[in-house]
Amino acid sequence: MSLAAPFLRWMLAAAWLCLCGAAVAAPPQRDWPAIPSPAAAKTFWIAEYIEQNTIPMQIRGIESSDPLEVVSRFYEKWLSDKTGYGVTTLGPMRVLGARFGLYQVTVQLRAVPSGTAGRLVAAVVYDEVKNEQALRERAERIGKGFPRPAGSQVVSDTLSFDEGQRNRTIVVTNNVSVETNALYLREQMIRLGWTLIQDRTLEGGTRSSLVFRRNSEEMTVAISRRDDGYFIVASQTSPE
Repeated sequence: MSLAAPFLRWMLAAAWLCLCGAAVAAPPQRDWPAIPSPAAAKTFWIAEYIEQNTIPMQIRGIESSDPLEVVSRFYEKWLSDKTGYGVTTLGPMRVLGARFGLYQVTVQLRAVPSGTAGRLVAAVVYDEVKNEQALRERAERIGKGFPRPAGSQVVSDTLSFDEGQRNRTIVVTNNVSVETNALYLREQMIRLGWTLIQDRTLEGGTRSSLVFRRNSEEMTVAISRRDDGYFIVASQTSPE
């Protein structure tokens, strides 16, 4: 049995990832499903709350001295009678998942020399097939508030929380040169009230690093050229 391929691959990519828009001052409280772990396993937080492209998620790591088959059987037994249960393999990863009300639970496991390691992920599932307006509103929130040249595409917009601060990281790709991207961002960020405190171009124009401050907020922007285009990674930290 296989999981829904597009959703699964998106979940897997988002779970292994680890500005200027509106955001709450603290992570929202949600009724997350409780994901058990085998007796011999150790679990630890990767993200108690994270939003990946507006999708709220909760991610824990898992490590066990038991082999992959043993840990997998534990989760197969737990998930097998749940809605949408499925198992699939992506490279070295065995992925199990099922639906728990408003949430999709995904268990990602792989064999390691010490036994088994993986991720336990719970993510909100939005049922927007019949609500195109809600889908558009969520799409508009991705990358909102971060200036970018025309033709840019927002690859990722991640909101997370550490003690005392909120973090937002946006990844943008386009076909604009490093120098043009940097010039555009300098002008637009200053217009938005930020102060440029560092401006460095490295490696003969193939990379640029900018740092901005606005009151108690700080944003670092890295611009780089790759074989498939130009990438901007903007990371903002804001105190709660």
